Amino acid sequence: MNIVSKIKIGIQYMNDWPLEPLLNPVFPECRVKRAVMLGRKILPPFIVFILFWAVYQGGGFKGIPLLFALSSNFPVTLVCVIFLMLMPLQGYLWFYKRAVTRLNDKQKDFYILVCSKLEKEPAMNPTMMDLEKALNACIKTFGTDLLKKL
Repeated sequence: MNIVSKIKIGIQYMNDWPLEPLLNPVFPECRVKRAVMLGRKILPPFIVFILFWAVYQGGGFKGIPLLFALSSNFPVTLVCVIFLMLMPLQGYLWFYKRAVTRLNDKQKDFYILVCSKLEKEPAMNPTMMDLEKALNACIKTFGTDLLKKL
């Protein structure tokens, strides 16, 4: 499986994960989802600021042509921009890793309970992605009352 398909699975898992307050103490997905979503909002202005600062430090606003202004500190600027652009990708890869993780015994018992309440056949070797789908169906059908048993 290539990196692009892993990122797509991670993005799908992140977008589908329910942001329920009752799930916060049990699963780290809620906290990481909020952090990645915040990063997607605030990192682009930082990237623009870094590029603006590189032009300013190179003398681009004092009449020096843009290519000469960027050439003085271009490697450092490029590394900073690439680092900031890769931060959300690390979150997506973390979500992929969590999506394919097998459930532990307690989570598996809860997954089987939710599937029995939904009258749905549970998977043989359930992953976190299966649990997420069951949780979404449970929340839509029964509300958050069943989550208190977790």
